[in-house]
Amino acid sequence: MLDIFATDPEAKEKREEREAARERATRPTWDFQFRSGKRNGTKPVSLRKWRITTPKQEVANALKELFGGSITEAPNGDYAVDTDTDAIEVVVDASKIESKLIQWADGLPIHECDGSKYLSPEDDKGKPCGCPKLLDERKDLARQRRGPKPNIVLPLRLAQDEELGLGKYTATAWSFAEDLPYTMRALQRIDGEALCILRLEFVEYEVGGETRSFTKPVLDVVSSFQDAIADDPES
Repeated sequence: MLDIFATDPEAKEKREEREAARERATRPTWDFQFRSGKRNGTKPVSLRKWRITTPKQEVANALKELFGGSITEAPNGDYAVDTDTDAIEVVVDASKIESKLIQWADGLPIHECDGSKYLSPEDDKGKPCGCPKLLDERKDLARQRRGPKPNIVLPLRLAQDEELGLGKYTATAWSFAEDLPYTMRALQRIDGEALCILRLEFVEYEVGGETRSFTKPVLDVVSSFQDAIADDPES
C-alpha cells in the first residue's frame, strides 16, 4: 500500500489535521436535516415532498409518525425519512441563520464571501471577492463551477415536537437567496423565535413549447412562536 508519509511525519500530521477539519465541516452534529433533493445514482433529483435525514432511529420513527412516508438508508448511513408532506411548521431564530456564498472543491470551501467581500481565509477577510455585480452573471459562473453559490444554513426546531432536538435546512437555491432579505425583514419584526412554514413549491413553465418543472424551497413567516403557543388551546 502506498505510504508517501512514511518518511515525513510532519506532513502526515498536517494532512490529518486537514482531514479532521473537513470531517467537522461536512459532518456537523444535528439531530436531523431537511433535504429538498437526493441522488439517483450520480444524478441529483429534486423532490416534491420533504426528505429528512437523522443519525438517530428514534428520531426517524417519530418523524415518520408525524409526517408519514417511509424510512430508508441515506447514502451516508443515516436514516432517511421520505415524508408525505411538502410543508412543515418549524421554529426559527433569525439571529442563528447563516448566509454566504461558497464555492466547493474536494469537499472544502475555496471561495467564501458575502457577495462583495471575502469571509475567509482570515488573510483575505474583508477584501473584495471579485464576484460579478449582476445576479445573472453570478448564476452563470456558479453553473459553470467557476463561482460560488448560495449556502444558507437555517437552524430550526419542529413546532409539532420540539423534543426531537435541533435540525437544519441548508438552502443552495438562488430563489431562496433572492427571497432571504424579505424573509429576514419579516423575521426581524418578531420579538423572539418565529413560527414559520418551510415548504417546497412546485413550479411549471414552458420553454419553446416544452413543459419543464422544478421545486423551490420557501420559508413563510407566520407569527411569533410564543404568541402561537399562547393561542393554542391544547398548549
